[in-house]
Amino acid sequence: MPEALHLDWSVFAIVLGGALVTWMTRIGGPWLIARVRLGPAANAALEATPGAVLVALVAPAALSRPSDALAAAFVCLIARRVPMVVAVVAGVVAVMALRRLI
Repeated sequence: MPEALHLDWSVFAIVLGGALVTWMTRIGGPWLIARVRLGPAANAALEATPGAVLVALVAPAALSRPSDALAAAFVCLIARRVPMVVAVVAGVVAVMALRRLI
């Protein structure tokens, strides 16, 4: 068998294990939440999680360059006034323009 077609069983097992763990968290989270009564603080934390994850992913990139920080500030200003898709497109255009200028 050519080396390019060789199947490494340890890699296969790691990928399969990762898929299984991912599937279990996708199924297990809703299953657990349906069976546990949460207080107001826990509900507030769960509702804030998607935004916090997004900020954690975007903030380092947005603060890496002055042009990106300005573009992020611009998007923050317009995001509440326009539809989200418009804010995203405006952000992309702002990053491109500011990177060229700064």
